[in-house]
Amino acid sequence: MSLKRGLGYLATDPEDTAVSFVRVLAEAHTPFLWITSRAVSAPPDGGDLIRVTTLAGAMGTADPRRLQDLRTAATTFFDERGPGALVVDCLDPLVVHSGVERVLRFVDDLHEETAMRNAILVVFADPRGTNPRMIAWLERELDPFPRTATAPPVEQRVVA
Repeated sequence: MSLKRGLGYLATDPEDTAVSFVRVLAEAHTPFLWITSRAVSAPPDGGDLIRVTTLAGAMGTADPRRLQDLRTAATTFFDERGPGALVVDCLDPLVVHSGVERVLRFVDDLHEETAMRNAILVVFADPRGTNPRMIAWLERELDPFPRTATAPPVEQRVVA
C-alpha cells in the first residue's frame, strides 16, 4: 500500500472504491475503522464498522447528528487497536444532518487525531454530489488518494 502514516487522504473516485480499499486493508492485516452510511452487514476481517444512520437502536450505528460520538469512536478505536486506518465514506448524510461547517471541523479533528497517532485517514467524497465548498476545503487539507492504494498486493496480481 502506498499510503504514509500520519497523513490524511481524499479519494474522489466512484464510491465502490471505498469497499475495495477496506478489502485491501483487511488483506494487509491493517486494523481499520470504517465509518459509512452503507448497509453493510459486517466489515472485512480485521476491521470495525460504524454505520451512520438515523435509525435508532441498531448495534454498531451512530446518529449523523452526533459527530462527537463518531469522534469518540475513532479515538477509542486508536486506543484499543493502535495506529490503524480510519475510513470515512459518508460525508453527504453527515452534512445533511449536521451542516458543512460542523462536518469540516469533524474531519479536521479526525485528521489531527490520525496525525498524532501516526495512523491513516482516508475520506471518500463524490465531487458530483458533495458540497463544492467542502470538496475545495478537503482538497486543500488532505493529500490526493493514490490510485495504487486500492490495488491488491503484487503477489495477488501475479497469475501462476
